[in-house]
Amino acid sequence: MTVRGRVEQLLDEVGPLAPDPATIPALRARLAEPLTVALVGRVSSGKSTLLNALVGDRVAPTDRAECTRVAALYTEGNPQRVEVIGLDGTVTELPGPMRGDLGRPPEDIDHAIVHTPSRLLRERFRVIDTPGLSGFTDTAEIATRRVFGGQSRLARPDVVLFLLDDAAGPKADEVAFLADAGASAQNTILVISQADLIAADNPMLKAQEIARRVWRRFPAIAGAVVAVSGLMAEAGVCGVTERETAQISRRGQLESWELLTILDGGMPAPPGIDVDELGRLEQLVGTYAMDAGGEIARQGARAYSEWLHRVSGIDELRLAIGRRFLAVGDILKARTVLAALRESAYRSPRRDVFLEAIDEAETSPALHRLREIAALEALARWQPDSELVGELNVVVASRDVRVLLSLPPNAAPPAIADAARQRATDCRSRRAFAATSAEREALLVLEQTYQLVRRGLWVN
Repeated sequence: MTVRGRVEQLLDEVGPLAPDPATIPALRARLAEPLTVALVGRVSSGKSTLLNALVGDRVAPTDRAECTRVAALYTEGNPQRVEVIGLDGTVTELPGPMRGDLGRPPEDIDHAIVHTPSRLLRERFRVIDTPGLSGFTDTAEIATRRVFGGQSRLARPDVVLFLLDDAAGPKADEVAFLADAGASAQNTILVISQADLIAADNPMLKAQEIARRVWRRFPAIAGAVVAVSGLMAEAGVCGVTERETAQISRRGQLESWELLTILDGGMPAPPGIDVDELGRLEQLVGTYAMDAGGEIARQGARAYSEWLHRVSGIDELRLAIGRRFLAVGDILKARTVLAALRESAYRSPRRDVFLEAIDEAETSPALHRLREIAALEALARWQPDSELVGELNVVVASRDVRVLLSLPPNAAPPAIADAARQRATDCRSRRAFAATSAEREALLVLEQTYQLVRRGLWVN
């Protein structure tokens, strides 16, 4: 039985026990939907800009007047429209794209659902754009924490992209937020989202070096740290016009002192240079992209857009999302659904029966992959230097038992069973000498993994 199949079986079993009849159909639908990725970080850290780059279209408003003030789920849908869900549960529908004014005060809104035509949103992942953390108890902070605290009517995200506005890494309150949100190497990526501002000279390369240092400091709360220029990515993926590219090209032909004098009003702009347009373009692509891309802009809009796309780091982020999360999508969604079921169980009149059904499902062979991830998360948090972290990483990432057991591709079933038996025995022996409870649990989970492989019951 597959992971999804076992969770669906559990939903059938506990359906009559749920205190809210709508819970089970909603969770069943959640299993069938793409992964849900949430963008979170400080207010004005570039979340909406990065969302547009990931989706490949300017679906989220990014100017200051239209900044995100409520949590918004972007999902595939046609015609384009916005559903506004109030804290009181009432729903209003607005035609067209997402906008700042949703017809009622932000403090009265639980979340919005933005339906927009998009192949990526339909096939790969949906995206939640959050208002962000401010450090104060205001509407943005409350709305963001509601998404991760289980108080929102919006389903909890499966994956978190946390945007950093500090090259030193997440601040203390951000680390605390991530811990409360259940962040781990299995469901979180840290994003240096304004990498083009890291340094004046070759900022993207320096941002990549910083990303590696940050990851070494926070391996327990993030599976990767990726440096991205959100502005360059959005402009590169969504495209710039020939007129805009021509302005950037002409700007690149000016000497630095000429440009500064013109911008300060000390001398008139030469023919073909529009000072107001240059100011708008700086907001569109960033100063670094105008300075470093002036020569490439001479080749036209297509070449300049391709350069922006390539240099921005957006492909590295998409690759990280695909490598870390999409391959284990059903497992991550199963964890989200099981967490929601536990919350529902504690409100049920038959709580004990409800929880017993969940416990039985979680200890079944079909859901053993969830125990592997939980063991890895615990070990990475409490004993990140343990050699078992590497072994568990291989187990979690493996889709083929031969890869899992380091066997040749043509290994026969008897060889697989024998190798799995040896590894299970080794884990049992090592458990007696484990230094911590996290290591003992990890070795127990690994032993069970290899026993399931031996019996042909390991779900990949």
